[in-house]
Amino acid sequence: MNNIVFLNGKFLPADKALVSVFDRGFAYGDGIFETMRSYNGMVFALDLHLERLTNATKTIGIPFKSNKKYLSGCLKKLLELNDITTGNTYIKLTISRGVDYGGIAPSAELKPTIAIIAKPLDVKIHKNFQQKGIGAVFLSDKRSIPHIKSLNLLPNVMGLLQAKKTMAQEGIFTDGNKILEGAITNIFIYDGRCIKTPPLSDGILPGVTRRLVIELAKNQGVRVEETSLTKNELIRSKEAFLTNSIIEIAPLVKIEDNSIGNGKVGALTRRLQQAYRDMVLKRLNP
Repeated sequence: MNNIVFLNGKFLPADKALVSVFDRGFAYGDGIFETMRSYNGMVFALDLHLERLTNATKTIGIPFKSNKKYLSGCLKKLLELNDITTGNTYIKLTISRGVDYGGIAPSAELKPTIAIIAKPLDVKIHKNFQQKGIGAVFLSDKRSIPHIKSLNLLPNVMGLLQAKKTMAQEGIFTDGNKILEGAITNIFIYDGRCIKTPPLSDGILPGVTRRLVIELAKNQGVRVEETSLTKNELIRSKEAFLTNSIIEIAPLVKIEDNSIGNGKVGALTRRLQQAYRDMVLKRLNP
């Protein structure tokens, strides 16, 4: 790996890709990001990630014009420069409002800072999650701005640290008795009748993988409901699983001291995992 980074239109060695201490992303967490995954040099669901990225920049007022052809070319070159055009790759695109010498209120006419990193993804841990499942704990709802992947992720970081203390791999944010989403995932349950997942109106992140799994499940003939869910519904569910672009679909087999179903990976979850892999191959190799 050559460790090359894309920063504001240039491809630079990582130790030369420096951001100003006056950058609003560093000073105030004033920005957003997208995490993507590539398979053998091909970025999966790039259109959906760009759609969410564009919506996020509009929401917080960062002037960013999404250009798929340009960005796709940058990603392709970045993977080539880092010699990671085969296998699985972790990609993170970060956009801040830019360098600003003023105060907390943004100055006018700032130029956004755009950075992209790419590194090989060790899928062993994710495959282990997919095959054996994940344990989680409940977290109080102290998340960052809903609906966008902002740089203000301290609540998520603290949530994962809290989960780690109990040997769990994920934390589930809650609002009273209502479950919302994981620190780094979206959540689904299966009650034996249909799949259920919290609606976007509950203030959750519109996960790209969440969106694809809903579509996938419906195509598999499985009923899907986007509806508010309680802790008890999760605990009593037959199966549950978590989704994001990196882990794809990971079974949730335990929440605190409670096993989900029989504490093992459920048949429907296995079915969706295989269907998701098939979908990835089909979309990347039409």
